[in-house]
Amino acid sequence: MHVLVAHTYEPERMEQLRAAFPNVRFERLPGGPPWSDTVRDANAMLFAGLKKPQLDDLLQAAQGIEWIHTGSAGFDWVMVPEVERRGIVVTRSMDVMSIPIAEFVLTAMLHHAKHVPHLMDAQARRSWEPPMHQELRGKTVLIVGVGSIGRRVAGLCRAFGMRTIGIKRDGAEHPSVDLMRTPAQVDEVLPEADHVVLCAPATPETRGMFDARRFALMKEGAYLINVARGSLIDDDALLEALRSGTIAGACLDAYDEEPLPENSPLWTAPNLFASPHASYRTPEIRDRVIEEFSANLRRRMRGEALVGTMRHAALGY
Repeated sequence: MHVLVAHTYEPERMEQLRAAFPNVRFERLPGGPPWSDTVRDANAMLFAGLKKPQLDDLLQAAQGIEWIHTGSAGFDWVMVPEVERRGIVVTRSMDVMSIPIAEFVLTAMLHHAKHVPHLMDAQARRSWEPPMHQELRGKTVLIVGVGSIGRRVAGLCRAFGMRTIGIKRDGAEHPSVDLMRTPAQVDEVLPEADHVVLCAPATPETRGMFDARRFALMKEGAYLINVARGSLIDDDALLEALRSGTIAGACLDAYDEEPLPENSPLWTAPNLFASPHASYRTPEIRDRVIEEFSANLRRRMRGEALVGTMRHAALGY
């Protein structure tokens, strides 16, 4: 086999793969075109870090690619026209990012509840201004999208003594979720939530699901955290909700356009914590991606079914 490996994977990862698979040819890609003539001979790819136009361009040059594995939590970064036209098999590492992302969610909650921005500002001014903190214990969190990430978020929230409400397509119960509801029931439980965490995939169904109407339903003083995709939020409606005080604040780690443009009003929105899509970034996730990709590569070489394929494009997973 000839496997293309994204430029974001360090040289030591390449050596790790070569040592584990001495009969496989691994080729590390540059960060963008032009592509080497050798890519035309490749038949698999470990994907990361390319924008959709770059990936589509690469696949047009690499006509032999039959399988792409992505370390991302969602499939949307990979679903480009060339993938769909050729029916390329796409797999993902389903649970490698849930640990850092769930920890980031709790960080954002505590950042807000313990008034960290106020404390840091007061320190910079050498001013003694003790704020009145909030406790997470006893508060209610609504987790929209109880997949691998949402389940881990729920578990950490339960450890802090929070009441957990989940939104899941099939409404199936989970031991870390006190109350599970379906997407059709979001409006019923939204007014109960002190914290709302978005973990749902990007699909036509979820696009703009948090709009002006939904923000108006949120509890006064509620805090919104988006570690999913920017398309889930109507940015104009969010800006108005923040400016008017309809909600107490928000933390965004995903945006419709990335990187976030310099002229975006989100940079300076009141009570907005803007993270540069970094909630998942830890050295440990690379180990887990390599491990899951390697397991799938062995399955591929044995002619076995791959793990982590998309159930249906409309689901986003």
